[in-house]
Amino acid sequence: MRHAPKVREDYAIRYPDSYFGSPNLRNRRRGTYDPQQEDVREPYAFETKRLRMAGFRRPETDSTRRQGGDLRWLPDGSDYLDLSTCANRYGPPAQVTKALTDIDPVALRAHPYGAEDHFRSAYAEYLEVDAEYLVIGRGITEFIRILANILPPGRAAVLTPDYTDTVASFPVHVGPPDGRPDTAASRLRRLAAAMRRYDHVIMSNPNNPLGIYIHRDELTALCRAYPHCTLILDEAYIDFLAEPACLSMISAGLDNVVVLRSPNKLFGIAGVRAGALWSRNRAVVRDVRAALFNWPISYLDAAAAVAALESAEWAKVTRARLLATARDMEDALERAFGYVVPDVPVHYRFVPTSEPERVQRGLLESGIVARAFSAHEPGRIPGIRITAPAAGEFDQLKSALVAHPGPQLRLPV
Repeated sequence: MRHAPKVREDYAIRYPDSYFGSPNLRNRRRGTYDPQQEDVREPYAFETKRLRMAGFRRPETDSTRRQGGDLRWLPDGSDYLDLSTCANRYGPPAQVTKALTDIDPVALRAHPYGAEDHFRSAYAEYLEVDAEYLVIGRGITEFIRILANILPPGRAAVLTPDYTDTVASFPVHVGPPDGRPDTAASRLRRLAAAMRRYDHVIMSNPNNPLGIYIHRDELTALCRAYPHCTLILDEAYIDFLAEPACLSMISAGLDNVVVLRSPNKLFGIAGVRAGALWSRNRAVVRDVRAALFNWPISYLDAAAAVAALESAEWAKVTRARLLATARDMEDALERAFGYVVPDVPVHYRFVPTSEPERVQRGLLESGIVARAFSAHEPGRIPGIRITAPAAGEFDQLKSALVAHPGPQLRLPV
C-alpha cells in the first residue's frame, strides 16, 4: 500500500504563512490526495531517486557527465568548434561589448544595490509583463535549486528527460515508458498523468535536450483541468521560437503557473548570470524572493543583460539565421544517423543513439564538440545534442558528419 508523503514540516515551521507551508495548502493536499485511488497501472516510469549533488558532479574522465560548454576535459590548447552549449553562436551583440567597455571601474566599488531593479525593469518591458510578478536571480538554475529546497519532498516531479540541474535537483522523475522516441503528444499525456498525481510538476518547454515544444494552449488546458497542481516551466529556449511572447505560458495568465526565463541563451551571454522567475501567485513570488541572498545579480550582470535586451533587431536577425542553419543541420544529421528528433522549433537537434560516447569521439576528431547523454544517469535518453553553428561554421560540421557517420538508429515498431 502506498502512503502519502509527508509535507515538508521544517519549511512549514520556519515559514508558517508561506504558500508552500500554509495549513490551507496542506489541507487541500490532504483532501485531494488519496493513495487508495492512485492508478498504479499508468504506463509511465514514475522513478524516485535521491541524488546528492556532490555525487552527481561530473568526474574529469566522463564526458557524458559534462554540461554543455564545459570543455575542461579536453586537452589544453585544443581548438574546437563548441556546439555542445545552446547559446547563440552569433553572440554577444555589439551593444553588450560597448556597455562593458563603457563601464566606469569606480561603479564596481559599491555593492550593486540598483542592479536588480535595473534588470527587472528592462526585463519586464522585454517580456511585456508587470515587474511586480518578476523575481530576479542568477539565471534559471538558481531558481531550480531554490524551488527544490522549498517544495514539499515527494510532491514535486520533473518530466524527463530534462535539463541536468533539474533532473539532479528533483528526485521524482516521470520518464517515458519505453525506448520509443518522445513526441509532443507522448509528453503531453505523461504531463497530464503527472499533474493528476503531484502538487508541482517541472518541465522545460521547449524541452532540453530534445527540443520538443508543447503548445501553450494545450498546457493552459491542463493547468485549468488540474488547478491543485502548479506547473513550473523552464522556458530557457522559448526565445528561439518565432513568436516567443505569445507562445510563452506567461501569456496564459494563470495562478498555478511558474515560468523561469533568462536572456542568456538567445543573446549569447551564458557567462552572464541573470534570469527571472515569473508568477501571478504572490505567495510564490514572496517565498522565492525570501530565499534569495542580498544582491541577487551583480552590477556587471545587469549591465550586460540590459544591453542585450536592447538588441532586439540583432536577436531577430540572428535567430532567423540560426533556425535556417538548424534545418540544414537536421538534414545532415538524418543522413548521418538515420533519425533525428523532428519538427522542433529551436536551434538545436537531438539524435538518439545507443553509442553517444562513440559519436562524440568521432566528431571530436574533426574538431566538433557535441553534448553526449548517457543512459547510465537517471532522467536521461542516450544520444547527442548538437547546436546549430553560425553559417560560416556549418561546412566544418557537415564534413565531420560525412567523415564520422554514427550508428543508424532502428526505431521500435
